Amino acid sequence: MKGEKKLKIRIRRILFPILFCLAVACIIELPLAQTTIFGDDVILWDTLFRSVIAVPMLVHLYREDSVFRGKEHWNGKIAAAAFFSGAGISLAFGLAVRALQISGAALTDESLFTGNLWLEAVVLLAASPILEEYFFRGVLYGRCKELVSAPAAAFMTAAFFGVFHWDLVQGIYSFFMGLLLAYLMEKTNTVKAPVVFHFAANLAALVLEVF
Repeated sequence: MKGEKKLKIRIRRILFPILFCLAVACIIELPLAQTTIFGDDVILWDTLFRSVIAVPMLVHLYREDSVFRGKEHWNGKIAAAAFFSGAGISLAFGLAVRALQISGAALTDESLFTGNLWLEAVVLLAASPILEEYFFRGVLYGRCKELVSAPAAAFMTAAFFGVFHWDLVQGIYSFFMGLLLAYLMEKTNTVKAPVVFHFAANLAALVLEVF
């Protein structure tokens, strides 16, 4: 009975952040669907609004789960490694896509590139990395590890991360990036590493898009 009770608690701990973020998405997207004032920037504003609402709760859950994580491993060298790894992989993939002329392939959702550079920068370099990493690696990955092994949790969250990005090529790319991000989270025990990696990857994608 105790084992069954623990299992139910762990499942609820996984479901809560998922349902919370889905609820936030509905709260934001339903009103946005009724207006055209945001024009082509609606996806950017949607992501920004979701981040503003959801991140405080995700940060709270992340801190709440700190008792289950080991000692944080974080310094300038690790930060630099995360940054240059993220930027390097993103640039390599982006240049390969250009060279092979893969139709419809993109590093990030093309709907985020609307020409409104300042808004793109805020969303791609701040809102999106923070929101997605606190959700997928900061909270969900750790809670999945309460049910399954670390490799299985990495695979599960990476698959979810890939599906979250919808497009086939981008989804496959996001899946493998998700595995790397989970690896960073596992090795450093801090969400700072995947946030920096994700920021750098998006920065590289933005640079490729602009230039």
